[in-house]
Amino acid sequence: MQNKIFFLFLFTSFSLLSFNTSYAQCNPNDEVESWLSWGKSWENFAIDYFPISVEREMEVGDSLYLEMMKEQKLLKTHPKKQLLERVMNRLTPHVNRKGIVYRTHILDDDEMVNAFAIAGGHLFITSKMLNWVDSEDELAFVLSHEIAHVDDKHSVRKVQKILLGNQYFGEYGVMAANIELVLSQPLGQIDEYTADRLGAALMVKAGYDPRKGLKFFEKMAHFEEYNEIEKMMRSHPYSTERHNCLSDYMTNELNR
Repeated sequence: MQNKIFFLFLFTSFSLLSFNTSYAQCNPNDEVESWLSWGKSWENFAIDYFPISVEREMEVGDSLYLEMMKEQKLLKTHPKKQLLERVMNRLTPHVNRKGIVYRTHILDDDEMVNAFAIAGGHLFITSKMLNWVDSEDELAFVLSHEIAHVDDKHSVRKVQKILLGNQYFGEYGVMAANIELVLSQPLGQIDEYTADRLGAALMVKAGYDPRKGLKFFEKMAHFEEYNEIEKMMRSHPYSTERHNCLSDYMTNELNR
């Protein structure tokens, strides 16, 4: 019972506390990002207290993939499919977690510019995104960012919340985990900054130009308008914020 109480405290505390004295990752004067950085550190601490194996992660990832395919349609062919495979073949040898087998899937979606990763190495990219990127380096930025989410365990931590809730609290634990995923959604902004930086470093190792990522954010910024209230609810930072953060990282830290 004590273990359950301890886990419940860890599982919920980082979603409920609302102030801190830590600094934002990219803008030390941004109070929202400072809070998110602090909350994310507690979230990771709680989840990493109960790790799962790579084998289990890939097993769960395969199950998630099969569930997704009940509602999603994949494209077997695309004009940039060979390019996609070439970029992945250049990037994946340089990942840190060698046990993950990465698989890419092209979603039949000509409306949304999107790419995302799930636990176990499944990477998804919409046909709209493939058509939208202007160069191999820009595609490499998109893919290396998603690889970084898996390589740095961002994706698997989301799965661990559900698994741990089910293990310790059964049906109520799953409910609590799902609620917590919603409550902690803004904390995902910290993972996005991290994946941008790790993705840029991965690109360099693979021989690509990470500054192409800046062009990607410049294009995305045309579709966004900053709002401080929305900032506190978003799962991703604004593209302008990501551009500035990544530019600073590449200028002052990358390749030092």
